[in-house]
Amino acid sequence: MTVAEAAHRPVNRGRTMRLWLGFLIIIAAAIGLAWLGAGSLRPQISATGLQFRTVVAGTGPVIGGEDAALLDYILTMDDGAPVDSSDKHGGAQPFSPSMPGLFPGFAEAMTKMQEGGQYRFTMPQTLAFPSGPPPGFPKGPLTFEVRVQKVVRGGAAMMRQGAAGPPPQPQQ
Repeated sequence: MTVAEAAHRPVNRGRTMRLWLGFLIIIAAAIGLAWLGAGSLRPQISATGLQFRTVVAGTGPVIGGEDAALLDYILTMDDGAPVDSSDKHGGAQPFSPSMPGLFPGFAEAMTKMQEGGQYRFTMPQTLAFPSGPPPGFPKGPLTFEVRVQKVVRGGAAMMRQGAAGPPPQPQQ
């Protein structure tokens, strides 16, 4: 075929259309996969406003209301400044969702955690201080990074017993 013959040959529009359609399908598939992959980065948002994200999944059942757990945590404010951590209190600390004085948002988050898991959750101050924050406490949402070291099923009762103090000793 000569150049002149090739120039007068009809254009195969069907092949060009299929090529463009193939490109569009590939682009759409890539966008869909990116959207699904980013899903693990988006937090679950509860009706109370707690934003909860699993960083590393744990194993076993989730922490129940009467369970206790040994947790490592870091509390930061909206600007990333650390406010408190378990390291300031000598390492991992015991918590239970039914523990008196525990932030309601923290208790809610605990019921989504498993032993060995790492979690990040953010709560509005109303989930930490229903009656308002203490004087001088920084304004803004509270963000916790938590690692669950150990879960003790039914451990809340042991914590309550320990909070009551040691049992009385017999007099001699």
